[in-house]
Amino acid sequence: MGIIQRQTIKSTAYIYTGVLVGFVTTALVFPRVLTPSEIGAIGLLGSWSAVFAQFATLGFGGATVKFFPIFRDSKQNHQGFLFLLLSVTLGGFLIFLGLFFLLCPWLLQSTEESPLFQDYINLIIPFTLFQLFFLALDVYNRMLYNATTGTLLRELILRVFILIGISLFVLGLFRYQGFVNWYVGAQGAIAILLIFFLVWRGEFRPLPDFSLLDRPMLSKLGNLSLFSFLTGFSSLAIIRIDSIMIGNYLSDYDVGIYLTTMYFGTLVLLPSRALRSIAPTLISEAFSKQDLPTIQSIYHKSTITQLVVGLYLLLGLWVNTNTIFSILPQEFSAGQYVILFIGLANVVKMAGGMGDAIVGYSDYYRMNTVFNAGWLLLIILTNIIFIPKFGISGAAFASLVSVLVVTFVRFLFLNHKFKMQPYRIQHLWVLLLAIGTFGIVSFVPTLSPFWLDFLLRGTLVTLFFVLPVFFLNISPEINKIIIDGLQRLRLLI
Repeated sequence: MGIIQRQTIKSTAYIYTGVLVGFVTTALVFPRVLTPSEIGAIGLLGSWSAVFAQFATLGFGGATVKFFPIFRDSKQNHQGFLFLLLSVTLGGFLIFLGLFFLLCPWLLQSTEESPLFQDYINLIIPFTLFQLFFLALDVYNRMLYNATTGTLLRELILRVFILIGISLFVLGLFRYQGFVNWYVGAQGAIAILLIFFLVWRGEFRPLPDFSLLDRPMLSKLGNLSLFSFLTGFSSLAIIRIDSIMIGNYLSDYDVGIYLTTMYFGTLVLLPSRALRSIAPTLISEAFSKQDLPTIQSIYHKSTITQLVVGLYLLLGLWVNTNTIFSILPQEFSAGQYVILFIGLANVVKMAGGMGDAIVGYSDYYRMNTVFNAGWLLLIILTNIIFIPKFGISGAAFASLVSVLVVTFVRFLFLNHKFKMQPYRIQHLWVLLLAIGTFGIVSFVPTLSPFWLDFLLRGTLVTLFFVLPVFFLNISPEINKIIIDGLQRLRLLI
């Protein structure tokens, strides 16, 4: 088994385990022991810090991926690359500090309905610092052929730290302020652990060496950093902007409800992570051989496979909203349509398949920056329109509208440039099956206890959606997964 395959398997295991820990913390514990305002204040701290941290990288992560192989020489401390990376990171943090103090009066004014967030607004500074240095060291570690340690720390260890912190809060060992400090400190802890790991590997050697930093190299580093900055910052802002704008238009109370219910909608997207860890490599290799038929095949298969999985998970969530809100405090029921719209937005993303990766590995890779910039602008405009009218449901609907538009435009671009059209009659059958399944299951009366109702509805969704997909052979890849799973189950029995 190759190193890429081994690390992919490990990373996937860490991600799924981390999602389980995160579900327990975010969906089960937080809503029962924290108020929506307390959840929202933490969410706003995280959102603003993540955006500032991505800004402060100055796009140097992309330059690291592209140019580190030129510097790679373990005996020569990689030609001083770690020193250069940390210097740029420190410079980015100093720029952020100036920007933060400049924007702080506006932040306080725009979040006047979120007093709890305002009480902790200065924690954005250490929170951003910790995330920034983790981002820098993680990309450096990945370039040393270790992609799993950062994933382990970010996806699992961080969530375990947060779960421990909220458990200590429940036990009364500290108050909310102590938990917020713990929450921010957990990000610092994983950054420190990553430093220790690099020291242990003998790769933390931030010694200066300017031998390769001539004017042409500095120009290349600067140009690619600018391009990476635009792409990375817009991508991160797209994810975080909704909660930030809810905090500006509404309050941290609404942010707390939005983030908690949004978490359920994001579960729809989880299975696509496995595909996205494998398919880009195949697409890149196919482009290197000018093998467009293979790319077309990947494009088609990724759309139908992800559409089936996404709709199945969304159906499972939406027909069980009564169960979901029975385990959440009453006030969180205001986020019911957040689950639907965020879930639909993620289904649309999945139905777009690997279109973004195809653009990214083609000669038109710069178009992904254009798409992301347009996406960010569109989601800001739609949030401005819909949040004042429909509250947190409006923010979720804005996400759905913007995803629909961007996915459609990217589809038109690929169809125009490469004559690739991934959609077939099977996609329509899947949509009709999903609509029919929802229509049937929605007539089923609510049962008690809640777990019996959940089990019945989940079974019906599987019978009326998955079985027809299987017997109609709509997706051979889905059929193979089902058959392999049944064979493993038979061996266990």
